[in-house]
Amino acid sequence: MEIKKEDTKYIYIIVGKNIRKLRKKHQLTQVQLANLIGYNEGTIANIENSSYQTFSLEFLYILSQKLDEPMCAFFDNE
Repeated sequence: MEIKKEDTKYIYIIVGKNIRKLRKKHQLTQVQLANLIGYNEGTIANIENSSYQTFSLEFLYILSQKLDEPMCAFFDNE
């Protein structure tokens, strides 16, 4: 299923791409990131690949704290 920019679920694609970008910036594998935040590595993979289209603000807040990145970094649409 392809998601278009007009679709409300498009935000999950943006956030997933930004999580991947920030993870790589911090030189972490998906497994390392999952261990750092206490989540399953499959969850990280699914979010980064846009196949998991639901997660909480708490999840993003934990990522923000552990990676020392502002919350707005996850919503960057460049």
